[in-house]
Amino acid sequence: MAATNHPVGAALATYNSATPAQQQKWATAYGNAVTKVKFVNGTPVVPPASDGPVPAMMAGELTMAQSGALDTDLLAQRQFYGTDFTRPLLFIADGQYYAGLAQSMHLTGDQWGVMNETGSYPGQPWLWLYQLWYHVAPFNNSPNVDVWAVYLTGIATLLLLAIPFIPGLRDIPRLIPVHRLIWRSPDSGQAAAGEETPVGSATAGQSRS
Repeated sequence: MAATNHPVGAALATYNSATPAQQQKWATAYGNAVTKVKFVNGTPVVPPASDGPVPAMMAGELTMAQSGALDTDLLAQRQFYGTDFTRPLLFIADGQYYAGLAQSMHLTGDQWGVMNETGSYPGQPWLWLYQLWYHVAPFNNSPNVDVWAVYLTGIATLLLLAIPFIPGLRDIPRLIPVHRLIWRSPDSGQAAAGEETPVGSATAGQSRS
């Protein structure tokens, strides 16, 4: 847009030529002033502040968003069937609005958000293995925790699939028969309930003989 809109281009050039400290001052001043915005005939009017070129840049961005061109501009110069939405995602993540929505819906990482789904608790419990790595040191403090979670979950999944083939591990259910606490054979269940053995069964035949 800066290439075709001269006011926006001039404002952007002024902003880029300033020092990072000055840019931060302009952004902070605009952020404080925009909380007192008023709408006149549907147009936002921000009170004057020491915010330099930021108002002109934001006005241009608003115009692009209203026309539907903002998302397209963020995806410009991509392949025809592009799937790289890094810039749109970074744009959406810039600020606290969407982060606040995620926090209120218990979808953030520290809330086991990968497992949760909106309106349904506890969500998808089968995803605990992937979410686990976001809470285990040292991965939880790593900037590459997403990559760690993918690799470690893949390795753990392969190990789980290999359990029936690993001597020792595959014998644990036989050595520690915890399953007997929650599972009984049909014969033992009938005996415990005092039910009669169906006529024609092997047990009934033996009793008659």
